[in-house]
Amino acid sequence: MSFLISLLILGFLILVHESGHFLVARRVGVKVLRFSIGFGPRLLTWQRHGTEYALSLIPLGGYVKMAGEQRNEYTHQPWEYLAKPIGTRVAIILAGPLVNYLVAVATLWLVFLIGYPELSPAIGTLMEDMPAKAAGFQSGDRVVSISGQAVRTWDELTKLVHQSAGVPIDVEIERQGARQHVSVVPQPKAQRDLYGRMRPVGLIGIAPSGDMTITQVGPLEAVHRTFLKQGEWCASIGLAFWSMATGRLSMRESITGPIGIIILTSEAVHLGFAWVLSLVSLFSLSLAVFNVFPIPILDGGHLFFLALEKLRGTPISLSVQERATQVSLVVLVALIIVVSVNDVRNFRLVDRLLEWVR
Repeated sequence: MSFLISLLILGFLILVHESGHFLVARRVGVKVLRFSIGFGPRLLTWQRHGTEYALSLIPLGGYVKMAGEQRNEYTHQPWEYLAKPIGTRVAIILAGPLVNYLVAVATLWLVFLIGYPELSPAIGTLMEDMPAKAAGFQSGDRVVSISGQAVRTWDELTKLVHQSAGVPIDVEIERQGARQHVSVVPQPKAQRDLYGRMRPVGLIGIAPSGDMTITQVGPLEAVHRTFLKQGEWCASIGLAFWSMATGRLSMRESITGPIGIIILTSEAVHLGFAWVLSLVSLFSLSLAVFNVFPIPILDGGHLFFLALEKLRGTPISLSVQERATQVSLVVLVALIIVVSVNDVRNFRLVDRLLEWVR
């Protein structure tokens, strides 16, 4: 059931993206010939209001085929895509990523509104020969504040400790209903962060107990937190791509594809509705950002060609666009294959299937 739910979520993200293109195209008077979920051979088709709707074999995306979209198909009819001014065509192309972004915002807002789980700052285990053990921390202690700053979650605790390498900190803890203060000096250590950069951090040698706390906020505060979190995610996505481009971050360990999305979503289903919505928000935002990259086969590539057309005053030649699209298609397919193979290895898919068969 969780596998089916994850497939439905992936299909939903594709559907809303293509629906953005479709609805704006119809709104500005462009005739849509085909609306397809998936690529390749069509498994199921039906006609409605002059548009063929299709469910295709390869569920790695979708497309909206508009009349007069290619120069060799253009017959100078007013309902064709190329008959519309550049601004209108830009609106059609941007509609897909924009809808994905709006879905990301809406689902994350719901997460903050209904309540989301976070690791509580309760200490589970302590490591030997580390500062926390020597300072007298005990399993079960709950951190209340660090150097006067209130601590609500394990993430907040980690950030404050990491940024205090070699500096004494005053930790207020709650132990068996009573509060007390413990002084400790985080041990400096160089660690590689999520983006492949070596950074000095402070460590005291504690691990979380695994206790979760549910945080729920009102509608207005949820809006504020949503845009803060979306900003953090966008910055993280941009920094991750830059780190991969500069070789600091391994693509094999950093990018997941449709297989990984399905597996991660399946696991989130078992954790609860808020986890599923969080993943939907993150995947939808990632899809919006990825699609505006200036790669010819993506929305960003079409925007790039339109920008050149606006600057030059004439369209880019059909042969150049076709060659650029063919090259980018080969690169994108190769990337999908590499990422899928990595997903199979990273998520131990073969072992999972063997366990399921047994």
